[in-house]
Amino acid sequence: MSSSLQYVPFESVWKMRIDHPYSLFVRDGSHFWSCGQCPLNEAGDVLHPNDLFAQARALTGIIDQLLGKIGANRSAVAQLVVYYIKTADGDGHRLTHLLSGFFDTHVLVVPVSIPHFYYDGMMIEVDVKGAVGEKASRLTTDESTRSSLQIVDIGDLSYGVLLVPSEAELDSAVQRLLARSDMADRIISEQWFVASDAAAKELRSIRGDRLPTSCEVVGIQRDGFAVIGQFTFARDPVSVTSSSHREHGVEDVAVSLSRSGDFFEVMAACTSGQHGLVEETRRIMRAIDWTLRDHNLSFKDVRKSTTHYIAGSSAEDLHDNMSVRNAYYTKPGPGSTGLPVLSFPLAASRVSVRIFGKLSAR
Repeated sequence: MSSSLQYVPFESVWKMRIDHPYSLFVRDGSHFWSCGQCPLNEAGDVLHPNDLFAQARALTGIIDQLLGKIGANRSAVAQLVVYYIKTADGDGHRLTHLLSGFFDTHVLVVPVSIPHFYYDGMMIEVDVKGAVGEKASRLTTDESTRSSLQIVDIGDLSYGVLLVPSEAELDSAVQRLLARSDMADRIISEQWFVASDAAAKELRSIRGDRLPTSCEVVGIQRDGFAVIGQFTFARDPVSVTSSSHREHGVEDVAVSLSRSGDFFEVMAACTSGQHGLVEETRRIMRAIDWTLRDHNLSFKDVRKSTTHYIAGSSAEDLHDNMSVRNAYYTKPGPGSTGLPVLSFPLAASRVSVRIFGKLSAR
């Protein structure tokens, strides 16, 4: 293991109700990624059941404590992806205000309203990304559509969030903001959250060449924004390749690999919708495995895994597909987030898996 790698094991603060190989935080060099931070205690019980904002405040303390374990502090946080159950209009705005006030005015908050969680009474889960070092923030706005793109540069990665309040003129808003950022050719990771099928279809016409699995677009409940774009940008040029791995006996899976220098992302989803959640997950993980092998990468290089799936609210739905993914990792593993979403409006798949990694000295 490279000396630049640090892992924080789950048992150190809170735990889940299933054994797994993942880590609470991973730091590689100056950069770090978390698992989905949950308002749970050491026994896996939910803190402040059904109270969204009490849970959010509890998470600020948990995250602050864990940052200290990797030699970082709250000012090093660049992006918070906040998955939450909406209780009233404006919850996303209030969460953004609460979290940016605690961490840093230059932190990006990506508010993602989801239908339910897998533990009763749980209302929020937060992904943390950032780096130790100098941080700079820039904001680009499109006045005619009241849309914005905020980017935080930190080290050799940048993070971005694009917010569009209305489907009207979505095409021009997205195109103008990305063009003005001068970062459109540096996108290594791209995820969209939409509040309507119409917005999803419009995005396909705008960004179709960058949506190879179609699960890059996720349906959410509207809470102030019609469209939310979440980005990771690389400092160096990005190459993108797509494959299916039928030659390896993997059927009905679309896979894309984005790569820039030592950083990479693999995104995969099924294409037919003819398989159940667990079988789809199994096929996706086999396809990701072959993609990594074909490019001289491995699961040991993965720093963050994100799984979105369509299923019920039971913990078993999470644990069943999680057990398939778990088999590809050994402790200490990456940070991992897996949670239910409302829909994949452009795809037949029931699950998507996205892994982000960094090549370090092996």
